[in-house]
Amino acid sequence: MRHVLSAHNRQQEKLVKKLSRRRAAAMGTVVSTIAGAVIFAGSGTAQAATTCPGSRIDRLSFDTGWVDLYYSNGTNCVITTSRTPGVKLRMIAQLEVLGGTKKTDSGYYSYHAGPVSLYANGACVRFLGQVGTTGDNSDWGHCG
Repeated sequence: MRHVLSAHNRQQEKLVKKLSRRRAAAMGTVVSTIAGAVIFAGSGTAQAATTCPGSRIDRLSFDTGWVDLYYSNGTNCVITTSRTPGVKLRMIAQLEVLGGTKKTDSGYYSYHAGPVSLYANGACVRFLGQVGTTGDNSDWGHCG
């Protein structure tokens, strides 16, 4: 009887080892998947933090977000940011050069619209931002 139990115990040990290897492999897959998701999420966060080059020279703030105007070497740039990151809302970032071009980025975004850039050295600009149903727009200014 002892010999039979011993053989039975060896079969159980083999089964446990086999299951342990499978479990370890499965856990490795789970850990790899989670690590990949964290890396992917991290890259998404980096995109969410995208800004315009240069220095911020103006900000219009409103209930659902704000729009920032940046300037660098004759180029103006705007980016509209939501106060509820992660929630997909209609957003607009728009920049216009007096007597020249108007450029707009609009769509349903979770973090920001833009950046939108235009060369405007020596010209006045106006800009606007909208998140959801509220927003704000500037007068002509920042000439030069």
